[in-house]
Amino acid sequence: MRIIRQVLLTEYIGAILIAVLVADAFAAIITLVVGQVSYYVQFAHNPLADAHRPSTSFLILGAVSRSALYLISAYVIARWLYPAKPNSSGSTESGDQL
Repeated sequence: MRIIRQVLLTEYIGAILIAVLVADAFAAIITLVVGQVSYYVQFAHNPLADAHRPSTSFLILGAVSRSALYLISAYVIARWLYPAKPNSSGSTESGDQL
């Protein structure tokens, strides 16, 4: 884990990873909204199209859960890479040297 942390802190790779996870969370929500709007614009009064489509609540639940997992992952990685309180004893965590 120490080596992975060192790699993620090098060249801002960890910050880029966190930004990508947050962007994916927003992209999942935006994709859901655009998909719902375009569906209702195209097939508003077509009962045959409704029969071959998953329910709206199923689609919303999938997008929200995916976004939540992305945001939770980004938060956990951010807290692991960039702790709120730096180590005040002067030594780094478990002998890590950057």
